[in-house]
Amino acid sequence: MITKLLIKLLICFLLITSCKSIKEADNSNVVVGTARNVKYGAILFDNDEVYAISGLQTWDSVYLDKKVKLKGNFELRIGEDKVEIKNLGTFQAQSYPRYYLVKDATWELYNPDDENL
Repeated sequence: MITKLLIKLLICFLLITSCKSIKEADNSNVVVGTARNVKYGAILFDNDEVYAISGLQTWDSVYLDKKVKLKGNFELRIGEDKVEIKNLGTFQAQSYPRYYLVKDATWELYNPDDENL
């Protein structure tokens, strides 16, 4: 009886974890883009890609709207296009449907003469 319950719990756990829309990068990455503040936090925007910096609510004025070199661990996040709210209906999601969440991030103003992007 307990064995069957444990097997069912294990199967549920594996199904839940396999359905996550997260792809973890196996290494630190570097990207250069423009620093912007949006409703839900600080982002870096580059070539139609969005990078949300984990834990950073706003860019300091030194970085805002300037080219910034961002280093960190990147996780690809794929969001929902639509959000269903019980008893209210279905609405357009108010976030980017695809973006990178950057953890353990460090940043500096971009210097085009820097060869080590």
